Amino acid sequence: MGHVTSLFLSTLLILAAVSPAVLAQGDVDKGIPDRNALADGRLTQDEISKYAELAAKHIQALTAVAREEVGGELKQSGVVIPAAWMMMNDGEVKRVRLGESGEKAAATMKVLMFRAALKSLARHGKILATVIVYAGTVEEGEDTRVLAIEHEHRLGLSGLQVVPYRFDQGDLSFGQPSTQKKPYELFYDGRDAGNEDQGPGKT
Repeated sequence: MGHVTSLFLSTLLILAAVSPAVLAQGDVDKGIPDRNALADGRLTQDEISKYAELAAKHIQALTAVAREEVGGELKQSGVVIPAAWMMMNDGEVKRVRLGESGEKAAATMKVLMFRAALKSLARHGKILATVIVYAGTVEEGEDTRVLAIEHEHRLGLSGLQVVPYRFDQGDLSFGQPSTQKKPYELFYDGRDAGNEDQGPGKT
């Protein structure tokens, strides 16, 4: 119990230490419903269909920022350091920064801290979408290295994108990404993304 409490307190440092990464322009911040889906925490099938395109644009914007910044850091260090981004309600994209203790934590612990902090923001209606990036594994062999990119959106998207990467004479290149659905963790409880006909569970 003490370990859980310590983790929660550590994640609070994240909330006061975010910094702007890029401001999403154009239609990224338009068309967000003021009521229903965002207000009551539920999405009907009609709402999912209506907002799917908008949510996809948001996730694409977040993922593009994440891949660019992680790629730059990967070129310098040669390793994938867990990182996270969030889209605010006005469309602005911010990178999530851990406090001093969080920066020194192990990679798996960093991912847990990102999830805890982003879940708190999501449940309080502060953000629209999230992306968490960390080193992934595949079954093909140890030589295959991948980025794992978790994404969630308040309008009903939750998935995991796996992006293979390789170094060739110091040059970093990314392979073709593959995406699969994953259960909701941050915005909604108790609903698999593959069962969207009922909408995510109420927050």
